[in-house]
Amino acid sequence: MVSIIDDTSRIVSLSGAITEILYELDLGDAVVAVDVTTVFPVPATKLPIVGVGRFLTAEAVLEQRPTLVIGDTQTSPSEAISQIRGAGVPVLITEVATSFDGLYRSIELIGDAVRAGDKAESLIDRMRTDIEAAIDGVEVSDPPSIAFVYSRGPDVILLFGAEMTTHPLIEAVGGVDAGAASGIVGTVDFTPEALVAAQPDVIIITSEGLNLLGGVDGLLATPGFAATPAGQQRRILDYPEGDILTLGPRIAEVLELLVADLYG
Repeated sequence: MVSIIDDTSRIVSLSGAITEILYELDLGDAVVAVDVTTVFPVPATKLPIVGVGRFLTAEAVLEQRPTLVIGDTQTSPSEAISQIRGAGVPVLITEVATSFDGLYRSIELIGDAVRAGDKAESLIDRMRTDIEAAIDGVEVSDPPSIAFVYSRGPDVILLFGAEMTTHPLIEAVGGVDAGAASGIVGTVDFTPEALVAAQPDVIIITSEGLNLLGGVDGLLATPGFAATPAGQQRRILDYPEGDILTLGPRIAEVLELLVADLYG
């Protein structure tokens, strides 16, 4: 749902992927504030931060005098969105993309809303080409089982599965999503039993999460990890959270890194 949009001069973005899309559509100068998930491009990281899109406060957004707010289906609470709309500010809500096609649909929706439909189509075409180039030549006779683990320290460890932004990346590089193959949709709290049952050949984790666990040695000291093929071979790959969890215009670069690290 979205109100009538007639002014795009002051945009507040509530997701890192949305911010990157807006900059690719040459609307960076119109973005006046972002949420904490924005890590790129560099000029956007210097803008005021309105908090976390998933825990939105209308006051923080309205302080920026926006003429348009763009969030996604993870933006909450709904009361905050209603309050922003009640103040007369249009709010565009996009689907959280969990596939490349879903990402393209989001770009089309945003492009149409900000009257940049042609630029959106050009961006999509370029992304398709870049993604194909990134995974060109990847032929895997024995697809590796890859588990994505998210951590905020020893007390917060999640195993990702289907319908997460990491799922299409794992499949695109010829891997099998260990979480999805185990029947996980979304995320589940980590248990040693679940990870050992998944038997991943490779574990991917955010760099921030790995650091909080004490690096690779700290991760492998956590029950369950050392009992997997990935743990035994120390095949632990880490990437900055803003890269691996942002399904946006830079996704081909992430795929290139994954291909190089998995098969290089």
